[in-house]
Amino acid sequence: MLRRALLPLLAVALLAGCGDDPKPPSAEPSAVTSLPAEASPSAPPSPSASPSPAINFTVDGAGPYAVGAKLADLQGAGLLADVATGAETCPANTTAAGTGVWQDVRLQFRPDGALYLVVNRSKTIPTPSGAWLGMSLAALDSIYGNLGQELSGGKAYLVTTTSGRGILFDLDDKKKVMAMIAGDAAYLKSSYEGGTDFC
Repeated sequence: MLRRALLPLLAVALLAGCGDDPKPPSAEPSAVTSLPAEASPSAPPSPSASPSPAINFTVDGAGPYAVGAKLADLQGAGLLADVATGAETCPANTTAAGTGVWQDVRLQFRPDGALYLVVNRSKTIPTPSGAWLGMSLAALDSIYGNLGQELSGGKAYLVTTTSGRGILFDLDDKKKVMAMIAGDAAYLKSSYEGGTDFC
Protein backbone atom coordinates (compact mmCIF):
# COMPACT_ATOMS: atom_id res chain seq x y z
CA MET A 1 0.00 0.00 0.00
CA LEU A 2 2.86 2.29 0.89
CA ARG A 3 4.36 1.52 -2.50
CA ARG A 4 1.17 2.55 -4.26
CA ALA A 5 1.17 5.82 -2.35
CA LEU A 6 4.80 6.50 -3.25
CA LEU A 7 4.35 5.79 -6.96
CA PRO A 8 2.49 9.04 -7.70
CA LEU A 9 5.09 10.98 -5.68
CA LEU A 10 7.93 9.26 -7.55
CA ALA A 11 6.28 10.03 -10.89
CA VAL A 12 5.94 13.69 -9.90
CA ALA A 13 9.58 13.79 -8.83
CA LEU A 14 10.69 12.25 -12.13
CA LEU A 15 8.58 14.67 -14.11
CA ALA A 16 9.98 17.56 -12.12
CA GLY A 17 13.49 16.31 -12.91
CA CYS A 18 12.60 16.11 -16.60
CA GLY A 19 11.54 19.71 -16.48
CA ASP A 20 15.23 20.67 -16.19
CA ASP A 21 16.17 18.88 -19.46
CA PRO A 22 15.50 21.88 -21.77
CA LYS A 23 18.19 23.91 -20.01
CA PRO A 24 21.22 21.94 -21.30
CA PRO A 25 20.11 22.16 -24.98
CA SER A 26 19.65 25.92 -24.59
CA ALA A 27 23.17 26.09 -23.18
CA GLU A 28 24.61 24.12 -26.13
CA PRO A 29 23.47 26.53 -28.85
CA SER A 30 25.15 29.39 -27.00
CA ALA A 31 28.40 27.45 -27.20
CA VAL A 32 27.83 26.73 -30.90
CA THR A 33 26.90 30.32 -31.69
CA SER A 34 30.07 31.51 -30.00
CA LEU A 35 32.25 29.46 -32.38
CA PRO A 36 31.46 31.47 -35.53
CA ALA A 37 32.09 34.65 -33.57
CA GLU A 38 35.50 33.29 -32.61
CA ALA A 39 36.17 32.05 -36.16
CA SER A 40 35.24 35.30 -37.84
CA PRO A 41 38.19 37.33 -36.46
CA SER A 42 40.61 34.71 -37.79
CA ALA A 43 39.08 34.80 -41.31
CA PRO A 44 40.13 38.36 -42.35
CA PRO A 45 43.92 37.91 -41.99
CA SER A 46 44.18 35.49 -44.94
CA PRO A 47 42.52 37.87 -47.47
CA SER A 48 44.60 40.79 -46.19
CA ALA A 49 47.78 38.78 -46.73
CA SER A 50 47.03 37.93 -50.37
CA PRO A 51 46.85 41.34 -52.17
CA SER A 52 50.59 41.95 -51.88
CA PRO A 53 51.75 38.84 -53.82
CA ALA A 54 49.05 39.52 -56.43
CA ILE A 55 50.87 42.63 -57.63
CA ASN A 56 52.64 41.01 -60.56
CA PHE A 57 52.47 40.74 -64.33
CA THR A 58 51.55 37.42 -65.92
CA VAL A 59 50.73 35.98 -69.34
CA ASP A 60 47.07 36.64 -68.42
CA GLY A 61 47.58 40.33 -67.66
CA ALA A 62 47.86 42.27 -64.41
CA GLY A 63 45.45 42.40 -61.48
CA PRO A 64 41.92 43.17 -62.69
CA TYR A 65 43.20 43.66 -66.25
CA ALA A 66 42.96 40.08 -67.51
CA VAL A 67 43.20 39.32 -71.21
CA GLY A 68 39.62 38.93 -72.44
CA ALA A 69 38.13 41.38 -69.91
CA LYS A 70 35.52 43.77 -71.30
CA LEU A 71 36.07 47.52 -71.68
CA ALA A 72 32.55 48.32 -70.41
CA ASP A 73 33.01 46.21 -67.26
CA LEU A 74 36.36 47.83 -66.39
CA GLN A 75 34.96 51.31 -67.07
CA GLY A 76 31.87 50.58 -64.99
CA ALA A 77 34.08 49.52 -62.08
CA GLY A 78 36.12 52.75 -62.33
CA LEU A 79 39.32 50.85 -63.16
CA LEU A 80 40.37 52.77 -66.29
CA ALA A 81 42.06 56.10 -66.96
CA ASP A 82 42.95 57.91 -70.20
CA VAL A 83 40.42 55.97 -72.30
CA ALA A 84 40.74 56.89 -75.99
CA THR A 85 39.60 55.47 -79.32
CA GLY A 86 40.97 56.30 -82.77
CA ALA A 87 44.73 56.40 -82.22
CA GLU A 88 46.91 56.93 -85.28
CA THR A 89 48.41 53.44 -85.24
CA CYS A 90 45.25 51.38 -84.48
CA PRO A 91 42.29 53.70 -85.18
CA ALA A 92 39.57 51.09 -84.57
CA ASN A 93 40.92 50.07 -81.17
CA THR A 94 40.55 51.67 -77.74
CA THR A 95 43.48 52.30 -75.43
CA ALA A 96 43.47 52.98 -71.69
CA ALA A 97 45.65 52.96 -68.59
CA GLY A 98 45.19 51.18 -65.30
CA THR A 99 44.57 52.96 -62.02
CA GLY A 100 46.22 52.95 -58.59
CA VAL A 101 49.13 50.54 -58.34
CA TRP A 102 48.44 49.61 -62.00
CA GLN A 103 48.77 53.17 -63.37
CA ASP A 104 51.81 52.24 -65.48
CA VAL A 105 49.94 49.39 -67.16
CA ARG A 106 48.61 50.20 -70.66
CA LEU A 107 45.68 48.36 -72.20
CA GLN A 108 44.45 47.77 -75.74
CA PHE A 109 40.87 46.74 -76.57
CA ARG A 110 39.56 45.46 -79.88
CA PRO A 111 36.48 47.11 -81.48
CA ASP A 112 34.27 44.48 -79.76
CA GLY A 113 35.53 45.76 -76.38
CA ALA A 114 37.71 42.75 -75.50
CA LEU A 115 41.07 43.38 -73.84
CA TYR A 116 43.70 41.66 -75.97
CA LEU A 117 46.98 43.33 -75.01
CA VAL A 118 48.33 44.35 -71.59
CA VAL A 119 51.58 46.35 -71.51
CA ASN A 120 53.61 46.74 -68.30
CA ARG A 121 55.89 49.78 -68.07
CA SER A 122 56.13 49.78 -64.28
CA LYS A 123 59.42 49.30 -62.45
CA THR A 124 57.50 48.02 -59.43
CA ILE A 125 55.46 45.21 -61.04
CA PRO A 126 57.51 42.03 -61.73
CA THR A 127 56.48 38.71 -63.22
CA PRO A 128 55.79 35.86 -60.75
CA SER A 129 59.13 34.34 -61.83
CA GLY A 130 61.01 37.49 -60.86
CA ALA A 131 61.56 39.37 -64.14
CA TRP A 132 61.63 43.18 -63.83
CA LEU A 133 61.96 46.16 -66.12
CA GLY A 134 65.66 46.90 -66.62
CA MET A 135 66.63 43.21 -66.44
CA SER A 136 69.11 41.94 -69.04
CA LEU A 137 68.37 39.40 -71.76
CA ALA A 138 70.86 37.01 -70.14
CA ALA A 139 68.96 37.23 -66.83
CA LEU A 140 65.64 36.56 -68.61
CA ASP A 141 67.13 33.52 -70.30
CA SER A 142 68.37 32.19 -66.96
CA ILE A 143 64.85 32.54 -65.50
CA TYR A 144 62.79 31.15 -68.38
CA GLY A 145 65.17 28.77 -70.17
CA ASN A 146 63.32 26.63 -72.75
CA LEU A 147 60.09 28.61 -72.34
CA GLY A 148 61.71 31.68 -73.89
CA GLN A 149 63.20 32.59 -77.26
CA GLU A 150 64.87 35.64 -78.71
CA LEU A 151 62.85 36.83 -81.70
CA SER A 152 64.34 37.78 -85.04
CA GLY A 153 65.66 41.30 -84.93
CA GLY A 154 67.12 40.69 -81.47
CA LYS A 155 65.04 43.33 -79.70
CA ALA A 156 62.48 41.02 -78.08
CA TYR A 157 62.32 37.89 -75.98
CA LEU A 158 59.11 35.85 -75.98
CA VAL A 159 58.05 33.52 -73.18
CA THR A 160 55.29 31.09 -74.18
CA THR A 161 53.25 28.96 -71.77
CA THR A 162 51.23 25.80 -72.37
CA SER A 163 48.04 27.90 -72.30
CA GLY A 164 49.15 29.58 -75.55
CA ARG A 165 49.55 32.93 -73.86
CA GLY A 166 52.87 34.65 -73.42
CA ILE A 167 54.87 37.67 -72.40
CA LEU A 168 56.91 39.55 -74.97
CA PHE A 169 59.82 41.36 -73.31
CA ASP A 170 60.60 44.45 -75.39
CA LEU A 171 64.36 45.14 -75.22
CA ASP A 172 66.33 48.35 -75.68
CA ASP A 173 69.65 48.69 -77.56
CA LYS A 174 71.53 47.32 -74.53
CA LYS A 175 69.22 44.28 -74.48
CA LYS A 176 67.51 45.30 -71.28
CA VAL A 177 63.76 45.05 -70.68
CA MET A 178 61.92 48.32 -71.29
CA ALA A 179 58.38 46.88 -71.44
CA MET A 180 56.48 43.61 -70.99
CA ILE A 181 53.50 42.75 -73.20
CA ALA A 182 51.00 40.00 -72.32
CA GLY A 183 48.63 38.35 -74.78
CA ASP A 184 48.30 35.44 -77.18
CA ALA A 185 51.88 34.23 -77.78
CA ALA A 186 51.46 33.44 -81.49
CA TYR A 187 49.89 36.86 -82.05
CA LEU A 188 52.67 38.60 -80.14
CA LYS A 189 55.31 36.83 -82.22
CA SER A 190 53.68 37.43 -85.60
CA SER A 191 52.91 41.08 -84.79
CA TYR A 192 56.43 41.78 -83.58
CA GLU A 193 58.14 40.07 -86.50
CA GLY A 194 55.68 41.56 -89.00
CA GLY A 195 55.92 45.07 -87.51
CA THR A 196 52.13 45.49 -87.32
CA ASP A 197 52.00 47.68 -84.14
CA PHE A 198 49.91 45.01 -82.38
CA CYS A 199 46.66 46.17 -83.99
